[in-house]
Amino acid sequence: MNIFLIIATTIGIIGTLLPMWDSRYWLVRTQINIRPYYLLYNVIFLVVLLFLGYWESSVGFLLIIGLLIAIVVCLYSIGPFLEIAPKSICDAANNDQGAAVSLLVFNVLQKNEEYGALVELVELLSPDIILLLELSEKWYDSIDTVRKDYAYEIKELRDDTYGILYLSKIPLVEAQINYLVKDNIPSTEAMHVIDGTHVRIIGLHPEPPIPGEVLSSKPKDFELITAARKIEALPHSEINIVLGDLNDVGWSKAVRKFKKISKLRDLREGRGLHPTFPTYMPFFRIPIDNVFCSKEIKLIKFEKQENIGSDHLPLYMQLLIPTSGSKI
Repeated sequence: MNIFLIIATTIGIIGTLLPMWDSRYWLVRTQINIRPYYLLYNVIFLVVLLFLGYWESSVGFLLIIGLLIAIVVCLYSIGPFLEIAPKSICDAANNDQGAAVSLLVFNVLQKNEEYGALVELVELLSPDIILLLELSEKWYDSIDTVRKDYAYEIKELRDDTYGILYLSKIPLVEAQINYLVKDNIPSTEAMHVIDGTHVRIIGLHPEPPIPGEVLSSKPKDFELITAARKIEALPHSEINIVLGDLNDVGWSKAVRKFKKISKLRDLREGRGLHPTFPTYMPFFRIPIDNVFCSKEIKLIKFEKQENIGSDHLPLYMQLLIPTSGSKI
């Protein structure tokens, strides 16, 4: 059997199955992020092996079985996010009661200097709430024309790529900066009352498990689970939204555990992957900018925006918040 095919096929199988190992080492954990691409990779090599008749050799037969297992694992991961899958957050209908709230979440990339592009996007979309990540003093000062239209803000500006800014046109009942894992990794927490409904919005940007940051996914995973536990303990009468650059995908172990504990739903489920990172690899992107909501929320609009200079694409959504009298 061709040695290239043996090596290439083995790489696809190992890469797919590696995250099933309980290690939190970055190289192990991040393999799950690219399962959509492993799915395509494994399908291609399965077709090649079958076309060349390699099932007749013992090595080829084992590789074919391995590829089939890997394909099933990939489909199990990303299946809920395909457009043929059920939506975990329902689409809003014309006769649904509630208040429409629009949100924009964007990791600006601290070294990005396309300030005007963000200003233009905000002027075009006019979101009610904006969450900006990697906000430095320079970025904050450079978008003053945006900030003047938002009467309420929560911020911690930093020059280490962990600055965060929450802007809102809707009055804040509560506002705070939290440090869920480390005192240099801030997150925002805001409470609004919208048509009588208490809506709590948490903005996160945990550490990515990559060389140069941290070699383990443990801090990121712990921040997600800490946020989930926090939501779990909140009054059931509240509506909750968690959004941000989570440096993780919706089908990872940590995010699935987050959703199970918090009981929040993933906007992407049943709507496609909508990958947002990295912008410099248009054919190899992953959806690490995420939005999770209470099940009572309905979706009016959910879309990626165009590249405006960052390594992330902005995400824009319009949500229908149930009034206190219309909650399920």
